[in-house]
Amino acid sequence: MPFLLTEQKKRPDDGPPGTPAPLLTPHEDLALQSGQPLASPAKQESLPFHLELLCRGTLDAARIERLSSAHAQSRMSNDLASHWIRTGRLSERLYYLAASQKLGIPYLDEQEMATLEDVSPDCPLDALDLINCRFMQQREASTSPFRLSGGHLVCAPQGKALDLLAAKLTANPDLKHRIRLTRPSLFLRSQRERSSKVALRTDVYRLRQDMPAYSSHSRPGGKQMLFFIIGILVVLGGSLWASELAILFNMISLVVFLSISSLRLVAWLNHRTIAASMHNTLATLVQSSKKQIYWPSYSLLVPLYREAAVVPDLIASLRRINYPEDRLTIMLLIEADDQDTHDALVAENLPPLFSIMTIPVNGPRTKPKALNYALAFVSSELVAVFDAEDRPHPMQLREAALRMQAGGPSLGCLQGRLAIDNRTSSFLTRQFAMEYAALFDGLLPFLANEQLPVPLGGTSNHFRTSVLREIGAWDPYNVTEDADLGMRLTRFGYRIEMLQTDTWEEAPVRYRSWLKQRTRWFKGWMQTWLVHMREPHMLWMQMGALNFLAFQILIGGMLVSALIHPLYFITFGAALASAVMTSGSDSIFYWFLLSLNSFNLIFGYGSMMLLARSAVSKRYGAGWMSVFAMPLYWLAMTPAAWRALFQLLVAPHHWEKTEHGIGTRPPVRSN
Repeated sequence: MPFLLTEQKKRPDDGPPGTPAPLLTPHEDLALQSGQPLASPAKQESLPFHLELLCRGTLDAARIERLSSAHAQSRMSNDLASHWIRTGRLSERLYYLAASQKLGIPYLDEQEMATLEDVSPDCPLDALDLINCRFMQQREASTSPFRLSGGHLVCAPQGKALDLLAAKLTANPDLKHRIRLTRPSLFLRSQRERSSKVALRTDVYRLRQDMPAYSSHSRPGGKQMLFFIIGILVVLGGSLWASELAILFNMISLVVFLSISSLRLVAWLNHRTIAASMHNTLATLVQSSKKQIYWPSYSLLVPLYREAAVVPDLIASLRRINYPEDRLTIMLLIEADDQDTHDALVAENLPPLFSIMTIPVNGPRTKPKALNYALAFVSSELVAVFDAEDRPHPMQLREAALRMQAGGPSLGCLQGRLAIDNRTSSFLTRQFAMEYAALFDGLLPFLANEQLPVPLGGTSNHFRTSVLREIGAWDPYNVTEDADLGMRLTRFGYRIEMLQTDTWEEAPVRYRSWLKQRTRWFKGWMQTWLVHMREPHMLWMQMGALNFLAFQILIGGMLVSALIHPLYFITFGAALASAVMTSGSDSIFYWFLLSLNSFNLIFGYGSMMLLARSAVSKRYGAGWMSVFAMPLYWLAMTPAAWRALFQLLVAPHHWEKTEHGIGTRPPVRSN
């Protein structure tokens, strides 16, 4: 995307991507973090209080005023001090220590904040009208040497709110003995810890509580599943012994395979036109972004579990994201007992726009449960999900923000294009890469362009936060929460579109890892089909006839084809044998069956190969040899599908984790 890459050029000393040009000399940068005494009051009279605190060394009032004016003109949404803190140019702790000294009120650090609890206010301090403040007192059971008698207002104001606090204390000095100051990041962490139980109760399981018909919480009915399995066994067994049943099963299989193949063929026929249209749309959006534009606030949710090995690569990729830091928050979600990943994250010396969030051990230990918990603390307009092994294009957030603004309120989600960068590691990774290319460069863009249901890819999903909450967010009991969420967005009347920018991922190298991942995917797709088919008439009414049919082909057809793929050849042979025994090998019926099944095989394999070849050759330059090996890869999916069906009965919510960091990946792309 050349026009995206040139939108914001960087010089070597520009600092993190998305920041304005450097305004400080190295000496001034050092002065900001060195704790030097404040400049003399005579030099600070014309500045607001929150800017006075920046007057250190050569940064006198006149210089600070010019820097603040330049910062305001750069269209950043926060104040200069907060921006410097988020970009690592200013120590947040030293800044608020200086503020507490100048205000004449005590400062609470991490150890002191850990001893406090919320209580009801006993004085009219709400008249201060401050953001980021709570009335707190020390817990009775606290053994800390720090002592705080009675209740106090603990606050962490920023920018103009800090100016307001200074003005209130100047007008009423008696308030000082009831107020304590802390830094915003510590205040936010404390707030999250105290809201943990509420988030678990009201947000993690919101879908099950508010919209139980859409939740996979309940296990599939025992009688329903027993009937389903017995039915499959009867059909398969009967196909070998009863000629009529063999022919019937063969005809049903043909309908399933031909419907999926037709969808792939139409996607292949339209893929060039759709790609050109998406490219032109993006080019228009980029041109419009050169004018003054409002960049919406963004939160990135990155769930991690036992991912210490890939943390350095992940953080390097996330640091490359080009988006205004004052509008971006990156939340790294780890399980409470995952100390190795926590230590690996701490060792990265993360800048302030990163935050580590610990997910309590409660309920199913799944990715959607972690995402729902984090969503309770998201206040941004847009939210995106990335996985531990992801390497997103640095400009992906900017593209998504532009697309959301242009798409209108009915655009609920954007799906980034996923691609595999360890493609050459093994046969499985080469096939995985072709599968992803056919899906994210061919089929999904077609579905999105035609406004058909889009099964999301699980990562690089960008949502309007309000829409995500409206539809119940993720289902913590569905092990492929992405596909389910895509169907639910369609049922609620929202559109899904595709992004042009890529996110590079790591494919499983070993068969065992691939089998576990594919089993989880199949099990989740089974959950998705069962949940949405609880009331078929309601699904028809909400989706419409065309989308209902597309859902059956995409989810139901894909599951059936995976389960019966090798068995299809058995029933094909049984049907031909039956035709020979009843009508003879030269009968019209025999040749009809042979011709129809031969056409199905050529059409089915050919449509997928054409779609994969067109996408793979453009992205990787791969030849036909790998494409011709695809049928072997498809046959390998049947054991995973049956394994998923078994797990659906005995462990429907069990999450089989995919191992990352096993294979060799190329260096992080600079894009």
